Amino acid sequence: MDGICAFCGKQALLRESHVLPAFIFRWLRDRSGSVGHLRHTDSPNRRVQDGLKFPWLCNDCEGHFNRYETAFANQVFYPWHAGKQRIGYGNWLLKFCVSISWRVLKFARGKNKTPSYTTEQMRLMDKAEFTWRAFLNDDDPHPGDFEQHILIFDTIANTNVPGLPNNFNRFMMGAVTLDIVGSRNSLMTFAKLGRFNIFGIIQKGNGEWDGTKIHVRQGLLKPNRVVIPAGLLDLFIEKAAHVSKSFATISKSQREKIDYNVVSNIDDFAKSDQFASILADAEMFGEDAVLWKDEL
Repeated sequence: MDGICAFCGKQALLRESHVLPAFIFRWLRDRSGSVGHLRHTDSPNRRVQDGLKFPWLCNDCEGHFNRYETAFANQVFYPWHAGKQRIGYGNWLLKFCVSISWRVLKFARGKNKTPSYTTEQMRLMDKAEFTWRAFLNDDDPHPGDFEQHILIFDTIANTNVPGLPNNFNRFMMGAVTLDIVGSRNSLMTFAKLGRFNIFGIIQKGNGEWDGTKIHVRQGLLKPNRVVIPAGLLDLFIEKAAHVSKSFATISKSQREKIDYNVVSNIDDFAKSDQFASILADAEMFGEDAVLWKDEL
């Protein structure tokens, strides 16, 4: 359709643009071997083929973003899942993270039915959107205070944190979601691409970050000790619990279809990334955590 490009502001023929990159949904379909289907938490009984997309960007801006997506997918995302967990990066990684944060802010702002942003947060969201756009256009050398952080998860063998939902490994390793999150004193965009969690800082707050910031020119991604604001654990717990509650409503007929696909492709499924996360939850929370439960 013809319209105004959300990024460059020019009148143009608009592409169907993904809010989160298309490759993540291809990976999501493939991560269970040959049995994968996508299900959204707002309609878990309906199988879908793709993530959210809208007539947002012109062809030039779509291609601009795609360069960074391709670099991240080929040089970080897929190699990390293949076992290469010491990866150097160039200036394209910060560009990728900023492009994600800009899209999350553009999409999610105003979606909450009862937003509670302060006047200062409203001002900072405007400034972050402007700054991120300028950085992506090479008009600014860096995003300034609106920095980007990546947190990468693997399976959790054990923990002393109480109250974790019993799908925590499955959520942290495989869920894809986005939001604007924070409190009265902090605000950030949040994009979860499987194990990779990208945070775009809008209002930093008092929580400490260490070992997660993406540098402008180059850096190294590797397993490492990191420090993150304590509130992020509550965020992950809340999001994982929401997914668990949603998927508990999957109908018996849909469960039977899922089970049939798994059994029919059991060898592929047993070698899959999804099965590894299921096994991790079973080992941490017990076998009941990963079994269907019928209502009494």
